[in-house]
Amino acid sequence: MNRIRLSCLALVLILPAFAADPVTTTPKLEILNKQVERNPDDAKARSNRGYVLALLGRKEEARADLKKAVELQDDAPMRNRAGWAYFNMGDYADAVREFEASAKLSGHGAHYDYYSLVLGYWGTGDTKRALENYAKAVEKDPRLGDYKSLNERTAEWTPLERQAMHETYVLWSKAWRP
Repeated sequence: MNRIRLSCLALVLILPAFAADPVTTTPKLEILNKQVERNPDDAKARSNRGYVLALLGRKEEARADLKKAVELQDDAPMRNRAGWAYFNMGDYADAVREFEASAKLSGHGAHYDYYSLVLGYWGTGDTKRALENYAKAVEKDPRLGDYKSLNERTAEWTPLERQAMHETYVLWSKAWRP
């Protein structure tokens, strides 16, 4: 997933340069298209393609892939993956729904549960719940409680993902941290 996020980050960084001529496909997307073509029931390929499509602004196609991916593999990691894509499309209520379902399915045991919820709640403007989950995320991964290590931890995230985490960190560090 890190390679995908790195590839997607590169896309996000170069997309503004092509604003007049929007990017509609990428080499990564072509690979994922072939994977799905070969095996339409490959939930991971569908969720990865949904994430890339989300970053390209191809929302309807992204939603279709994400819905199908969750139908094919309804587990915590797949719900979490869908949540990240919805988050990057600005579909924050859908992101929260997927992040909450993921956390419930994992029993809040996955390493990403709490910081994923932070993203969703940040997006919906639920600052209290974002901060509550940030505190829990720090308990699970103390590196998130230090700005330098948070910055390193989120270096490959999209600008929107980083913004949500960094803004929540600042509020948490100033008003919430014991």
